[in-house]
Amino acid sequence: MGNLILALDKQLSLSTLSELSKYISKIKIGYPLILENPSYLDNITKIQWDEVIFDLKLADIDNTMMLIASKLLNYADSFIAHSFIGVEGALDNLSSYLKKHEKSLYLVLSMSHKGWNDGFYSYLKEVAIKVNPDGFVVGATKPNMIRTVRNDFKDKVIISPGVGVQGANIGDAICNGADYEIVGRSIYEAKDPVTEAKRILEIQEGRIRECKGSEN
Repeated sequence: MGNLILALDKQLSLSTLSELSKYISKIKIGYPLILENPSYLDNITKIQWDEVIFDLKLADIDNTMMLIASKLLNYADSFIAHSFIGVEGALDNLSSYLKKHEKSLYLVLSMSHKGWNDGFYSYLKEVAIKVNPDGFVVGATKPNMIRTVRNDFKDKVIISPGVGVQGANIGDAICNGADYEIVGRSIYEAKDPVTEAKRILEIQEGRIRECKGSEN
């Protein structure tokens, strides 16, 4: 398995999903798929994934976020929340709730789109230190931020969206310190999603060999 997470925002056939799971062990589910067909989540659980991440960008008071998470505990291994909402009365209790249910928490530290302001990072870093989540979301389009977060949080998992359609080159986020790259549209909108996933993995593996080899 490579360092790839499938971001699934639209339905694929169960057979296609099953075939993809032979090459990609983690999947990220967002609002578009949930709202399109909530019962489709049952198809996802029929496949053995190493991790099912619910990307809901939770950003509310603690009670609201916990209520949302409670509806999806049977499907999820992990949840993504925004860090800017702060700790007390929000992320502190969400974190405790998820730990109680043996679920992981990722906090967003830098999004992949141009409008995101990384000038707030010092505040987000303070929140992250206090909450102590399992990992972080840092856009693959922000190589400098990936390096910064990796330097600040050496033992945390970094997952990076923005590869492919949003412009980041395959493999570059890993070379800059991320653990996984997240790819969605390039795969699920392809005529042959499985072939495209294999192609991306081959490119990623080559890029990682190239950059890691140059470090030695």
